[in-house]
Amino acid sequence: MNDDLEPHLAALPGAARARLERFAAAFERLGAGQYALFATATEDEPRIDAAFEAALESLGSPARRAAARAAAAAFVDWVVQGYTSRLTLPDTILLFQSLPDRPEDRIRLARSVQAAVIGLIAWEAAPGEDIGVLVGPFAEMAERAAGD
Repeated sequence: MNDDLEPHLAALPGAARARLERFAAAFERLGAGQYALFATATEDEPRIDAAFEAALESLGSPARRAAARAAAAAFVDWVVQGYTSRLTLPDTILLFQSLPDRPEDRIRLARSVQAAVIGLIAWEAAPGEDIGVLVGPFAEMAERAAGD
């Protein structure tokens, strides 16, 4: 994952890059079976959308906003790859699926990851309330990545 993320980090401040790298390392340790634990609820979407836009605006330059969006997209791609490769031999034999198959669950997870990444990038620039909304279920991982 870190190789996929590298081209998008150049326009970001050093502290944001370091947070993202630590978050990527923690995210990499998650099994695809754990992804469902990090999908946000649909009733949170308006708050997340507003915090997302505010956090992007807090980044200032268009280059930083574009870099933040690209970094978030790289994480979403990582999630998609995790979903794609999720059927392991035990899953097949036991007919146990480690992730929900509903498209809306996958969409919620992608939105959750995207929001968390933007929150990590805007950690110092956006209000704490917005950051809390953005990192949502990833709060513990985000705080560790931020060193808090």
